[in-house]
Amino acid sequence: GENDIGSTYVEIDLSAQHLYFIKDGSVIMESPLVSGNMSRGWGTPGGVFGLTYKTRNAVLRGADYATPVSYWMPFNGGVGIHDLASRGNNFGGDIYKTNGSHGCINTPLEAAKTIYETVSVGTPVIVY
Repeated sequence: GENDIGSTYVEIDLSAQHLYFIKDGSVIMESPLVSGNMSRGWGTPGGVFGLTYKTRNAVLRGADYATPVSYWMPFNGGVGIHDLASRGNNFGGDIYKTNGSHGCINTPLEAAKTIYETVSVGTPVIVY
């Protein structure tokens, strides 16, 4: 219908700490993730958003950090999907409860690369 998001979107399941990228109705990649740190009140906000833009080799900055990332794809103000090398291969599970992000969706480098190379600006991002 008129409010349908279509058959290409990024789906972020916060309770499962898992991301799916659906293109033309098929899952083309999925990945574990780490979302916002719940113990610090930085939980990732749910909702339906559009990918704002995408860029390579950004430095994400906050009051107490400056973090270089290879792939940056914001979808809700300063909240976005990006790789985070300092996590190594530690994604998924309960990490977000005490060692999560400032609200962003951290993914392994290869997942961020695949999304970046395939996603278009404006693609819906569903966070729940």
